[in-house]
Amino acid sequence: MKKKKLLCLLSAFCITASSMLPAFAAEGIEGEEDVTLDFDTTATSSYSKNAASNGNLIVTIDPGHGGKDSGATAKYNGKTVNEKDLNLKIAQACKEELEKYDGVTVYMTRSTDTYVALSDRVQYAADRHSNLIVSMHNDASDSSSVNGTLMLLPIQSTYRPNLLTEAKKSATQIHNNLVSLGLKNRGYLQREGSTKYPDGSTADYYSILRNGTKANIPSMIVENAVLTSKHDYTNYLSSDAKLKALGVADAQGIVKAYNLKEKGAENSAAALGDAPFTDVYNTDWYYSPVIWGYNTGVIHGVTQTTFAPKDICTRAQAVQMIYGYVDNPDTDDMEMPFTDVSSDAWYADAVNWAFNVGVTSGTSDTTFSPNDTCTRAQIVQMLWRLFGVPIVDETSNFTDVSSDAWYANAVNWAAKNHITAGTSATTFSPDNACTRAEIITFMYNVSAYSYTGND
Repeated sequence: MKKKKLLCLLSAFCITASSMLPAFAAEGIEGEEDVTLDFDTTATSSYSKNAASNGNLIVTIDPGHGGKDSGATAKYNGKTVNEKDLNLKIAQACKEELEKYDGVTVYMTRSTDTYVALSDRVQYAADRHSNLIVSMHNDASDSSSVNGTLMLLPIQSTYRPNLLTEAKKSATQIHNNLVSLGLKNRGYLQREGSTKYPDGSTADYYSILRNGTKANIPSMIVENAVLTSKHDYTNYLSSDAKLKALGVADAQGIVKAYNLKEKGAENSAAALGDAPFTDVYNTDWYYSPVIWGYNTGVIHGVTQTTFAPKDICTRAQAVQMIYGYVDNPDTDDMEMPFTDVSSDAWYADAVNWAFNVGVTSGTSDTTFSPNDTCTRAQIVQMLWRLFGVPIVDETSNFTDVSSDAWYANAVNWAAKNHITAGTSATTFSPDNACTRAEIITFMYNVSAYSYTGND
């Protein structure tokens, strides 16, 4: 019997199959028009903070669903997972990260498992004179093959068109950060509804976006991942640490969009004269590694004044750091096997050298995948190869590194020689994306290993 799809208007903004799994929000809703946005360039805006904010950016984070409204659900290992719980944890992590920065005040429409009506969520944001509404969700689909991250934004309208421009400013950065974590890029979605704005133009379909526009607040809905995808659940939603990573990525998108400065700027490397970076502070756990990396030429900033320590590191950036560590040896007599690395790429010499000396074998015989995220397992494997694949007798205490994993020997070596302490006493998190701060810390610890001649 064919399942009938029911449209959730109050408790959710997705299509659901009766008593079954929620369907993919972006799949065509009959009678609604989908418009795909082109986000090839970073959006800019002249939109200014409202007078009531006194120059302070006010962000309202909306954890979707809650209370009697579970949102999407899925079963894994015999346990029912509710979207509402995931949304709250992601939102809490986003708030915690944002509050590390000056000039921003963060509110949440709910901080516990409570039900809040959709219109009340926007009213809450309006009452606090918010400059931005970010509604946190995780998508669902009838198809288990659907996975990835999706941004829902206001439609292009004649009614307050500046709101779309402003929403795009943060949405672009948030989306890029989530894709950098390894999530599939499902793009951006706008959807027209059946009601009208005060000027007679067609209004948004989704309540958060429609009411946000009426309240004159830039708004967006972030579908961080797909709950009904086993891939997304396993890699991004199955632990508090993974949910926190999503929240931090969302927060860092807002940080970039509004150029927020971390609290304690007087303690930055630039202010202290140790390096030109305004985003690295002497209270950061990675401060010494970054200063060492800058002074030895192992690293450079992403700009003249920023290092972007929390950004995800690409495979090209990781190999470039290792290449800098060995003083950029000549590659004139080496042959490049990778078709996805052009000879004039800034990382071409580094990749060429790394392949020819055995630091990397690429992602295939002909590809290096320079723009792919570098995982913690990959960087440790590269460093292990750099030092001649030394074998150690001891095994690490990491329960998430199986003895037959391709990176097991590398992790055992790194743990023994204090190159890594893991993400906890018992976890290494091999598949986690590696940040720039983490990689330079690995390099810093490697320099101590090299100096003492450990094996």
